[in-house]
Amino acid sequence: MKETNEPQVLREQMQLLLQKAGWYPGRHVDLSGYKRRCEQQGVELFPAAQAFLEEFSGIDNEVHFKYYTDHEEAQEMETGWHEYDFNFEPDAVERFHCKAELEIIIRHAQEDCYCLGLSGYYYPAVTAIGRSGKLYLLHDYNPQVLVFDSLQASMSHELGHLQLVESSLYGENRLLLPTVAGLKWLPENVPNPFVEE
Repeated sequence: MKETNEPQVLREQMQLLLQKAGWYPGRHVDLSGYKRRCEQQGVELFPAAQAFLEEFSGIDNEVHFKYYTDHEEAQEMETGWHEYDFNFEPDAVERFHCKAELEIIIRHAQEDCYCLGLSGYYYPAVTAIGRSGKLYLLHDYNPQVLVFDSLQASMSHELGHLQLVESSLYGENRLLLPTVAGLKWLPENVPNPFVEE
């Protein structure tokens, strides 16, 4: 059965995907160690960036879901598993070699921006947040900087054209999947890179 992508349903589906990745309403991660590190390195962690990271840092770096195929000549079927990436890293510009992309985002945004990392479906976008709290995404295949009010809104933009399989949005976010190194449980359990032990 095909799911509907009415705005309210789509918002609920994005919330379910985030919850599957480990987010929950009111989530707050203590970033005091990271804030000290930023101060020592002369990096300004402005309030909008701090609030975003307190809410979303450390969620699974990918969340798995399925959607229905939409072929005119074939019967509608569920796809295999797909992933939506949330690669938020403390040193994202260096880690993802995205200095040029961040400069494009800043020129477009006309405000200071903090690079969060990569997020998105299929080809994740360089993701930054401005002082205003706006999220800016830049994909390598599209020169247009996309602007969103929230992470959920950016997810809706990326996935809104798909008919998500509702049952795939529930349950544990762990799958045994084939990789070049053999079968592997994904996503890997990694500590929150913004929390210092």
